[in-house]
Amino acid sequence: MAETVMRRRAVLRAIAGTGLGAVSVSASHPARAHTPGQMATRELSVPGSEYTLEVMTTEARTSGLTALVVGGVHGDEIAGYQAAESFVNWTPEAGKLVLLPRANPGAIADDSRSTDTGDLNRKFVPDDTPTTPLARTIWNFVQRIDPDALVSLHESRGIYGGEPSGVGQTVFCSPRKEGYDAARMAVRRANRLVSQPKLAFKSGTIGPPDDEPIGLLTEKATYDANIPSFIVETYWNNPLEKRIDWHQATVRGVLDYFDLID
Repeated sequence: MAETVMRRRAVLRAIAGTGLGAVSVSASHPARAHTPGQMATRELSVPGSEYTLEVMTTEARTSGLTALVVGGVHGDEIAGYQAAESFVNWTPEAGKLVLLPRANPGAIADDSRSTDTGDLNRKFVPDDTPTTPLARTIWNFVQRIDPDALVSLHESRGIYGGEPSGVGQTVFCSPRKEGYDAARMAVRRANRLVSQPKLAFKSGTIGPPDDEPIGLLTEKATYDANIPSFIVETYWNNPLEKRIDWHQATVRGVLDYFDLID
C-alpha cells in the first residue's frame, strides 16, 4: 500500500518540478521551526476575510506518509470539527499528521451549514478553479502539502440506507483499492464502539465529478489530484461525545492503513 502511494507522490513531485503544479499559500503567521514529535501551528490568511485558518502539523521522527484531516467545512456539524481539534493530542508513529480543524470559521461562528457565499463544500468543482477566496485558500494549501490521504469529517441528519434517510454512519472513499481497503479498516474501528445494529457504519464511494452532489473537497482531491480521500459522516441524533468517538475511531482506522498510527 505505502509503495503505491509513494509512487503517486513521486509523479506529482515531478509535475511540480516542471512548474505545472506550483501553488502558493500566504500565511499571516509562518509556522514555527518544526521539531519532530512536536506540533507546529500556522495561520493561513483568506483574502477579503476577517478570518484566518489555523493549521496544525505533527511530524514523527520516522519518515512516512502525510495525512490531512479537515473539520468544520459545514459550521453546524459540531462533532466533525471538535473531533478534528482533538487530534492535536495524537502523535504519528511515522510520517506527518496535518490538521485543518475549522475550515469554515464564518459558518462555525454562526453555527450554520453555510455563509453568504453559499455551501463551501460545493465550491471545489473538478477541473475548475474553486469559486470563493476561502475555497481557493484551502485548495492551494491541499496542493502545497500534497497529502497521501485526505479525511473530511461531517455529520448527517439521516442514516445511509436507513431511517431517517441520509448519509450518516458511513465512510465514503475514493474508488480505488487503497480507498476501499482503508475505508473498511475505518468502518471496523468505528463499529467496535457501536452497540445498535441500525447505527453500524458502512462504506460508500465518492462519486464521479458529474454525479450530485458536485463540488466536494474530497471529490476534487480524488479526481484532480489523485489523492485517496475519505468523507466520514456520523448521524447527528446521538450524543455529541459518542459522535466524536466515532470520528476518532474512523480516522484512526484510516491512519492505521496508511501506517501513520496503530
